[in-house]
Amino acid sequence: MDLRVPFLLLIAVSCFRSSFASSSPSVCNHESEQFWFDIHSKCPPSMYPTPPIEIDGDSLDRLMALHHDGNAYVSVLFYASWCPFSRALRSKFDTLSSMFPQIHHLALDHSQALPSVLTRYGIHSLPSILMVNQTSKARYHGRKDLTSLIEFYEESTGLKPVQYVSEPEPTTSVDATDGNMITWLRKGTSISEVFKGDPFLVLSLLFVCLQAAILVFPMAEQRLKALWASYVPNLNLERFGEVSQVFRRAVHMVDVRRLWLKLTLVKTRSFHERAKNARAWASSLASVSLGQTSSNQS
Repeated sequence: MDLRVPFLLLIAVSCFRSSFASSSPSVCNHESEQFWFDIHSKCPPSMYPTPPIEIDGDSLDRLMALHHDGNAYVSVLFYASWCPFSRALRSKFDTLSSMFPQIHHLALDHSQALPSVLTRYGIHSLPSILMVNQTSKARYHGRKDLTSLIEFYEESTGLKPVQYVSEPEPTTSVDATDGNMITWLRKGTSISEVFKGDPFLVLSLLFVCLQAAILVFPMAEQRLKALWASYVPNLNLERFGEVSQVFRRAVHMVDVRRLWLKLTLVKTRSFHERAKNARAWASSLASVSLGQTSSNQS
């Protein structure tokens, strides 16, 4: 009896542990983004770099609602995967997540969210970075280099980077320049090749040219009107009137109908003369042919 009681207690404890371990996954989903976001917001920040979390529009709304209960900062990158400027900023955003691990970094592709979500957060252009706190919300406006982004982080949050990472130097290849028009022009790349490599850059340049034309055209129109108003009164319009009167008199002096009749008479006379000549020529040919036949018969 003394040995059975500890043995039964050991079996009961092992069963309790196994049941608790099996029931724990159903109680808390450790793969959930909200779970990790809640843990990071309540626990002390880790100094190990963590990459940005890819989310969609619904997850962003839920995380922002959950974030209102904490005091941590959240940096959200709104980007487009097809845009070369977004790809360049995305690499810098990954670098910022390693430099500021105490800030939660989220990345949202515009194809994974409705336009109403972007409008709700005041995003009207891509790429954009939004720094959110419980009491403040700041959108970045400025250059997209790493130094300017670090200054924006420091001014918005008051935090300092735990480590400094140098920005990688851009390569000189056409594919890696992300729309470096100056490099393409130096290499002598044609417009068709540039359009194939980066059509959005060509379309943006065309849009800028159209905007410049729209701005310049009203100014040029006003200058032309002023030039016309300054030169037209100085023209001697009486001379144009005299020239027109002389032309009318010349037209009246020349009888066009009489000239036309003379031309028709000359044409008819020449036609009749040619007809007479043709008849005489035909009669002479006939007489010659008859003379030849009579001589042959004799």
